[in-house]
Amino acid sequence: MATELKTKTFAELYESQGHYKEALHIYIDLLKENPLDDSLADSIKRLQSLINEENASKKRSADAQVSAIDNFLQKVYAYKVS
Repeated sequence: MATELKTKTFAELYESQGHYKEALHIYIDLLKENPLDDSLADSIKRLQSLINEENASKKRSADAQVSAIDNFLQKVYAYKVS
């Protein structure tokens, strides 16, 4: 990312494509240069929320997969024992 321009437009593009972390890094860098820009601070808060929601969703999905595998293994074990 060092070779590309860090602009609000790039951040918006990343965000629209679902690349929230990349967009967040750009907004943070822009806020460092313009600490009084409330729109940048709002964008950072919005992206942090989106990233947290995305992480929670991934965790729920992973938990469901682990549960399904655990249930399968219990059935296999029960079958082997009987």
